[in-house]
Amino acid sequence: MPSSTRKALDVPVRRIHLNGNCQILSLGSVLDPAHFDTGPFRKDIISVLSPADIWRKRANPALDDFEVRSTLSLTAENTKVLHHARGRNLLSSTVYSYVNIGEKVVGFGKGGSESMTIFIKKEGDDRIIVRKILSEALTTAKWSRHGEGVMLPPFAKAKNQAEYLKALPESVRPYFPEAFDILEREIPIPDHLRKDDKTTHKEIVYEMSYVPGQEVSQFIEKHCPPAAVTARLYVQILSILNEAVHRVNRVPAPGETLEISYFRKIEDRLALCRRTAPHTFNEHLLDTEQIVINGVSYLNSSTLLTRFREHPELLDVLEPRFHSLVMGDTNTENIKITNVEPLVRAQQLIESAAPADEIDTALAAITAESLGLRFLDPRAIGFRSTGRQTCDDPMYDNKPWHNSIGHYDEIHHEQFTLRVQCGEGCTPRVDVEFTEGNRYQQAYRVRDVAVNGGQVDQAAPQGMEDYFRPVMTEVYDLDDPGSAYLRDDPYWLIRFVFMMGTHFTAMPPFHFQAELGGTLIDNYQAQQRPVAIYCEGVKWLNWALEMLEGKRTEFLGLTVPPLPGRAAA
Repeated sequence: MPSSTRKALDVPVRRIHLNGNCQILSLGSVLDPAHFDTGPFRKDIISVLSPADIWRKRANPALDDFEVRSTLSLTAENTKVLHHARGRNLLSSTVYSYVNIGEKVVGFGKGGSESMTIFIKKEGDDRIIVRKILSEALTTAKWSRHGEGVMLPPFAKAKNQAEYLKALPESVRPYFPEAFDILEREIPIPDHLRKDDKTTHKEIVYEMSYVPGQEVSQFIEKHCPPAAVTARLYVQILSILNEAVHRVNRVPAPGETLEISYFRKIEDRLALCRRTAPHTFNEHLLDTEQIVINGVSYLNSSTLLTRFREHPELLDVLEPRFHSLVMGDTNTENIKITNVEPLVRAQQLIESAAPADEIDTALAAITAESLGLRFLDPRAIGFRSTGRQTCDDPMYDNKPWHNSIGHYDEIHHEQFTLRVQCGEGCTPRVDVEFTEGNRYQQAYRVRDVAVNGGQVDQAAPQGMEDYFRPVMTEVYDLDDPGSAYLRDDPYWLIRFVFMMGTHFTAMPPFHFQAELGGTLIDNYQAQQRPVAIYCEGVKWLNWALEMLEGKRTEFLGLTVPPLPGRAAA
């Protein structure tokens, strides 16, 4: 026997730790159960000593029994649970732990905050109920239980959401689901998973009414509609928010929104990133003065915040004039279309080159009422307010644009590759290359004109950037000199770009990915999604600063309004 082989066999046996009920098959040998540590979970070992055990019935009764049980478990429900669990790097048993006796899983919701949303039917009830779980056990980032405001841990968000939904006024209640029961509890952490003195995980589970239909992002991926159709959809979404939601609890802003809701949020969330993945979100990525993204040099986040804070005249422009009720998370994954037919009809006419008047009629038929739009996942956290008291800067509800022109859908669904170069004494370089021809790229047709200095095409619009000006003009009456929106928020364009930047820069903690069992691989490839999201935020914040400094005078077809001092000059 070669010495290298003898040396390999001399290595002590390493115990294998498995976190779940396990069925173990051994081929050609008998395994010692002592080699497997499943803690409180069950383990069954079947030894297959001969090929005949596999192809002959009754040669190995234990194997025959396992085959029967496996076949019986191949139900539509188990298939859905297994698919969802694999997509979340969870065990199926973890998913089923939130399903009660007599309940049937009919589907799952998608989300980006590490919540779990299960669609269930209860025995004797034909209704579909939405069960939403936010738990420390399902969260990758190391959130503090005692966090407040924008640092409120995700599990605490669920309680605020239920309160928010129950307290909605009648004028906006039809646009949201109805909240039912809420359960707040602590669950024990198994001994082998404890990393400090914490012995329990906190979690909140609440139920709400089911809204049928398709989420907007899901519709975009499935149908790949022309940008004209998506733009018309955006008009309806933003109009509901502007004309219904933002009319509620409208009050003058008290000041300090910028510092508390935007600047500190970025700093606190990035500090959380450092604690969660210290090798990925380290000083070499975050603390340099410059960062190069796709070959373009930008000021890095800490430098940007210093620049903003150093100039009070800039802060006056960015500070909101009023607060109101906000939905707070208008990511289009949180907006549902209960009737997609008007959108499909318009798409068919456009793609078949139908007469212009027929297309115009079909687009006009796309209304909030015909689509049955609903908002699913309110953030329920405002400026020094939560739950039923939620009140904040309504600019934040323009987030549908982040799904398209901000590339969020492509990033969230990992339709990109990432390359990172950074180290001691070097300017970090990050390249984000989107997968050519992906479904979102085909639908949104974003050309990144804000990056490369290109121009939108308003005469023959093709992509979502070309539709930014007409959509925002229609929603906010921007072509009317007496527009109430322009009167109340004259620097809305600068604030919009700034909001997009703060949103992306503060979002990474919600996008860390853990392995099965909760282990986090701390490198750029395993955590490429939060890194790409951070870089997108840096770009938008730089564009906002360029507007404030007079270096960028146009954005997606709209003229940047001059600041008061420059207008006088």
